[in-house]
Amino acid sequence: MERISRSFDIVTQSYQILLHDKELLVLPLIASVINIAVALSVAFGFDLTPSVVRNGGLEVYLPLFLMYVVTYTIGIFFQAAVVAGATERMRGGDPTVRSSLAAAGRRFGAIVMWAIVAATVGVVIRVIHDRFAFVGKIVAGLLGAAWSLATFFVVPVLVLEERSIQESFTRSVGVFRKTWGETVVGGTTLGAAALCAWLTLIAISGLAAMAIGVFALPIFFIGAIGLMIFFSALQGVYVASLFRYATEGATAPGLDSSMLAQAFVPKKS
Repeated sequence: MERISRSFDIVTQSYQILLHDKELLVLPLIASVINIAVALSVAFGFDLTPSVVRNGGLEVYLPLFLMYVVTYTIGIFFQAAVVAGATERMRGGDPTVRSSLAAAGRRFGAIVMWAIVAATVGVVIRVIHDRFAFVGKIVAGLLGAAWSLATFFVVPVLVLEERSIQESFTRSVGVFRKTWGETVVGGTTLGAAALCAWLTLIAISGLAAMAIGVFALPIFFIGAIGLMIFFSALQGVYVASLFRYATEGATAPGLDSSMLAQAFVPKKS
């Protein structure tokens, strides 16, 4: 319970950091708009409905792969911009949308290469999920979880350090093992906060629907967009703060060093 409490404090203080630079919320908003447009264009252009993907041949995964590459590139690029902006703030600077995008832009080539790697892994996991029935779904879930943990720090490595793709992956795994060990309490805390927010939105939308019917739909959609943008930005700030402390031993303004140190649990041999 103490570990959960400490991690919740870190998320809360990461939120306070985000309050210093609310303009960083613009970055996930732009990414979401572009990615939705790309995904819809590819899905309708190649008829990539779930049933078509499940029942078609392996050739259906080519346009899916291309869509993954583009959407991953966009998502990683703007997440890298959030991480860069948050890190600039933690180092005493005053980030802007332009400076954050410029920092990510300097690593655009590496971001695209990583998007290709991530898209390849994503398609392989999707194939396993779609083609191997119940067992495939279990294996795909386990592989997806392992991949997410191993690549947790890839984005800050890509945008903050001059490393190759292979070195970035190795660095991410190394930082994760060094600082988190076998625990992911902070991520769980952030996920729980997001879940509570979504449940609250659903409850409010449900009550509004009983009062005004279909006119409650805009309330839900506006709230959903707001939550996605907010938690995407908060995730970027959170990862940036953890990465900076893990690699530099430094904290952001307003973050307590001893509290952060206790949140890192070294892996037991």
